[in-house]
Amino acid sequence: MCKDKKNDLDIFVVLDGSSDYRSLVNKELEGYNTKLFDSFNQAYYSLYISLPQLIIIAVKIAFKSGEARKRQFEMINDMQLDNILSNIPILFILPVNFDFEDIKNEKYFLKNYIKEPLSPFELRHKTDSIVCASKSALDANPLTKLPGNSSIMESVKNKLDNKTIFSFAYVDIDNFKSYNDKYGFLRGDEVIMMASRLIVNTVYNISKTRHRNIEKYVFIGHIGGDDFILISHPEDMKDITDIIVNDFDKIILSFYNDIDKKRGYIETYDRRKKLNRFPVMSLSVAVIPNVNKRITHYGQISEIASGLKALAKEKTGSNVVLDKRQD
Repeated sequence: MCKDKKNDLDIFVVLDGSSDYRSLVNKELEGYNTKLFDSFNQAYYSLYISLPQLIIIAVKIAFKSGEARKRQFEMINDMQLDNILSNIPILFILPVNFDFEDIKNEKYFLKNYIKEPLSPFELRHKTDSIVCASKSALDANPLTKLPGNSSIMESVKNKLDNKTIFSFAYVDIDNFKSYNDKYGFLRGDEVIMMASRLIVNTVYNISKTRHRNIEKYVFIGHIGGDDFILISHPEDMKDITDIIVNDFDKIILSFYNDIDKKRGYIETYDRRKKLNRFPVMSLSVAVIPNVNKRITHYGQISEIASGLKALAKEKTGSNVVLDKRQD
């Protein structure tokens, strides 16, 4: 997630033109595409031209006294009200004697900061960690907090580039939409959360029990809606998917009322506005058992998994379909 080429990432740095920190920033943030500004005003209006991954502000510059200070805070507060700008983290460089009492009435919360004298290692470490956390947060699914599409593609790419042998599975909840339509989205969210916890717990429990290198082999993502992906050591995937499917089938009935549970289906309207019967939710799992040399990019995995998932959905109940092709 955090192994992007840094020169693809923009960082705005607000420093006084004569600041001794300029050379330090240029050296320690080498690799990032840093843009230096003499004032926060310049940086603020540049946000509407291009969005950085981080803004670094020397407080001596941004928090001036009187009306200038007030305008700076208004700009920072305005950023927090903007759906796009509010996602840009800010790292403040605070004077050693900075008085937090002095800003107690300001709306903006100083979440990320370092204090002078500026430590080169601290600046570099803090910058890397904030950029990484920000990218992860933006990509994460808002409900399950699992990594989304960008992180999934990046994880697969890294494993392919490093020639890591791994297995890939695509998990889809069948008949979820009909359940959501009848029981409501809040109940639907509970099903999604249950499924995500089941997948995460199963994958990590088996991987840890077998002493796998988690960072190397394991990844779990939420594509969106009722679709998940998981990556594991090849020797673990069959047990993982079997447990997920079996446990899901045992748990899912508890999400239905007694009538629907007893008859094994629900009645609700389909896409044609026609009343129809839909079976209890189940799982369709498409597995590529061993992603080998014939796979060179995520698009191929996605295409294979999509075809396998279609085969799984042709059968009733929960099913795991394996890719058995060798070329």
